[in-house]
Amino acid sequence: MALEDVPRCQHIKVNGTQCGSPRLRNRRYCFFHDRIRREQAVIAADTSAQRKFALPLLEDANSVQVALMKVIQMLASGTVDHKTAGLILYALQTASANLRNANFEVDEVSDIVIDRDTVCATTINGPQWLEEDFEEDDPESEDGEEENKAECEARE
Repeated sequence: MALEDVPRCQHIKVNGTQCGSPRLRNRRYCFFHDRIRREQAVIAADTSAQRKFALPLLEDANSVQVALMKVIQMLASGTVDHKTAGLILYALQTASANLRNANFEVDEVSDIVIDRDTVCATTINGPQWLEEDFEEDDPESEDGEEENKAECEARE
């Protein structure tokens, strides 16, 4: 199997880029994102913990910025107390400082995902879109899109 044919992780980051890592066999996500999603599912299923808000996965500067904006909005609306907000802001400051040392990125891959429904059809270093995707009133491109969706559903 050539590198271009390796299925990619289907995680979409806050800025719209797709994770460039190879996905696990018979899974939609890479090792990192699969593990994080499983941990988040366990936390969400825990009924003893009251969950007031959800912050994005802090994997890049964009997600740290989005989390910061959410905390500011919660402070302004009064949905979070000052002590909790202070702890979250301190954690975000630490995450921001750690970004220069962390490397979650695959250097070559920085493709923006156009259609979340067909993200499973993208491969490492493969094309994210075709010229036909931008042609207007082309019934063939819609058929191709339906085929991609069907292929994605079949893989899951």
